[in-house]
Amino acid sequence: MTTPRPAGPADPATGGTTQGKGLEGWGTPALVLGVIAAGSAWLFGWVGIVAGLAAVVLGAVGARKAFHDPERSGGAALAGLALGLVGLVWGLAVVVPALLGVGTFGEGLTLDQCMGQAKGQQEQRMCATQHLDEYRARFPGRTDS
Repeated sequence: MTTPRPAGPADPATGGTTQGKGLEGWGTPALVLGVIAAGSAWLFGWVGIVAGLAAVVLGAVGARKAFHDPERSGGAALAGLALGLVGLVWGLAVVVPALLGVGTFGEGLTLDQCMGQAKGQQEQRMCATQHLDEYRARFPGRTDS
C-alpha cells in the first residue's frame, strides 16, 4: 500500500499543485562523482577512492528510490554507481600497494642503481625488499626492516 504524497507548490502550467517527491536529484551527483572517480583514480588514487565511495553511496540511494517510484528513471544513478565502483577499485589498486610498501620501484635495476634512484627511506626499503638476496650478501649484519 502506498501513501499519498503531500501536495507541493502550485504548478502554473496546470493550474494545480505538483506532487512532492522528497529528495530528488541523487543520480546526477552520483554520475558526476563517478566520472571524477573513474577519471582521476589512475593518477590520484585517493581522489578516486573518496569520490568513488561517495558515488557508490549516492548511486545506490538514487537507484533504490528510482526502483520504488515508477515516475523516476534511475539511469544516471546506475551509471554513477558503476563509474563509482570503477574509480573505487582502481583507486584502491593504486593506493594499497603504496601503503603496504610493495610496488615496482627499481624493477630491472641492480641494488646500487635502485638505491641511487631512491628518494627516501620507503623507496630504499622497496629496493632492499626487491633485491633481498643481494642485500643480505652485501650487508650481512643489517636487519631487513
